[in-house]
Amino acid sequence: MVDLYNLGMMPPAFYVETSVWGSLAPRQPRDRKQVVRRLLRLLDGVRGTCAISEVVLAEIGLAPPEEGGEIRHHIDVAGPVVHAISDAMALLARAYIEVGVLPEAREADALHVAAATCLELDYLVSWNHRHMTRPMKRLQYESVNRLHGYLRTPLICNLFEACDELRHR
Repeated sequence: MVDLYNLGMMPPAFYVETSVWGSLAPRQPRDRKQVVRRLLRLLDGVRGTCAISEVVLAEIGLAPPEEGGEIRHHIDVAGPVVHAISDAMALLARAYIEVGVLPEAREADALHVAAATCLELDYLVSWNHRHMTRPMKRLQYESVNRLHGYLRTPLICNLFEACDELRHR
């Protein structure tokens, strides 16, 4: 299959996980909100596309109503493609936990990475440094992915890195 993204014919696809959307809640710091808004403006369908999974919506559904409503509004405005969690995604997420990449309590994080991997998205954007964006975690995810037949792992990055990638396209 020809990789149209690397040929410059398709914009890169960015999976935006819950910690990013959560930064748009009413009581979050203004500087964090500004970075998220900048990213969402750059994900305009030309420079990049935005994707989420049902896990993002489920996690936001656990927020207090005022915060969840505000975050949901931003999601509706951004209009990301929303993907269901497939059996393949659930199995890959389970593998991350079973080999110790993530603890059992971080199942949602495992599902985010698995979704972005199974969907063959280009990037996964997160504020979650401890469980996602650390270089060693990135290598661990890639190793598990390869063991399960996924030869391509999304580039897992923070918002500053994602914005840089989009601005320099």
